[in-house]
Amino acid sequence: MQQAPITEESIKELVHTFYSKVRTDEHLGPIFSQVIGEDKEHWLSHLQKMCDFWSSIMLSSKRYQGNPFQKHLQLTPFDPQLFDRWLELFEETAQEIFPPDIAIGFITRSQRIAQSLRQGISFWQQGS
Repeated sequence: MQQAPITEESIKELVHTFYSKVRTDEHLGPIFSQVIGEDKEHWLSHLQKMCDFWSSIMLSSKRYQGNPFQKHLQLTPFDPQLFDRWLELFEETAQEIFPPDIAIGFITRSQRIAQSLRQGISFWQQGS
């Protein structure tokens, strides 16, 4: 089976659909509202950064120039189990938008990223 190509447009659809779910999630929504707020412009900026991030990961575009670990360390401490909820919503969204062969690529990378962030944050929180 040949993979359909991943495009900037399909990444945008994934990011926007996923974060609309995050914003309405009873556990994740308040965290994101606290950090990003409710302002449309702030959200558009965040969504563009996330599109750049996933474009860099999946298409090697090198558009994302940030440091996700540092951004997450700056957050008010939160329950690390929320990474599981984030992953659940991300996996659901990837499977809705992409055929299985592409969705699994996004899901695998998201799991690795979440694991790395979870371990790093735990390490730094224990040390403080």
